[in-house]
Amino acid sequence: MSSELFFESELFFEWDGRPDADEHVIGEMYAAAGEPPYTADDEPEPTGDQGRPRTIGAVAARRDGALLGWAWVYEDPDHERVARVQAMYVPRQVRRLKTGCYDLLPPAAEEFEMVTGLYRRAADEARAAGCRTLRWGGRDTGPDGQAATALNARGHGECARYWSTEPATWQPPAGLPEVQVHQLPTHLTLATADAEVSAFISGHAAHINAGESIRHENAEPRALAALIAELVTRLRRDHPEVTELTVWEFDDTAVRQALPLAGLRITARTMDYELPLTPS
Repeated sequence: MSSELFFESELFFEWDGRPDADEHVIGEMYAAAGEPPYTADDEPEPTGDQGRPRTIGAVAARRDGALLGWAWVYEDPDHERVARVQAMYVPRQVRRLKTGCYDLLPPAAEEFEMVTGLYRRAADEARAAGCRTLRWGGRDTGPDGQAATALNARGHGECARYWSTEPATWQPPAGLPEVQVHQLPTHLTLATADAEVSAFISGHAAHINAGESIRHENAEPRALAALIAELVTRLRRDHPEVTELTVWEFDDTAVRQALPLAGLRITARTMDYELPLTPS
């Protein structure tokens, strides 16, 4: 592991080029969180014929010696001389470990700064390893998008969209069909004969992962929109503490058509970013 440290606004960025570098920082995070020791067996089995991509290394971000986050840098299995990078923010990951749920808190200024620094160092190390391009994905309004702007990376594909509304000011759209809705005991889950939607509530935020929490079989977009509108209505009535509902939607035409009909609007997009690595 390199002993050279890089200083940037009170953050230190440390490179580890070992083939299991990511496992070391993950293990350190587990220990700091008071969780049982991490082993590679905790990770899901790789899918596909190529297995797990080859690790180039990992960048650790530290403040006063404590691990604040890291970025895993690995070879893109589908493109020669292309590296990919994925950043993790330790406070967010620790909350996920302890609650078992997605962390819906907005990024702090520290997370924005950290991700940009991690990707800058990752680009340097990927270039040194002979890669011509560094790629990553993330929300255009979040740390990944800010890092892309700071490093002059370009967006080369939209993967998903974030749709939002504020229940307190949302108004039921006119013209939606009437649907027979019943509520299930799991979280806030509403269902009709042909569709089901479930929202996860954390503090002042409600979140729906459309791929996991919206089921629709023969439901038309307008009927699905009516179900989503009923969910917003019940959020406002039964959960006045919720100030925003966000739906993460991808690769589902019916859901994409239903969300604007239900009065939601796009507030962010998940993008793929690409940074050319010119020789230093």
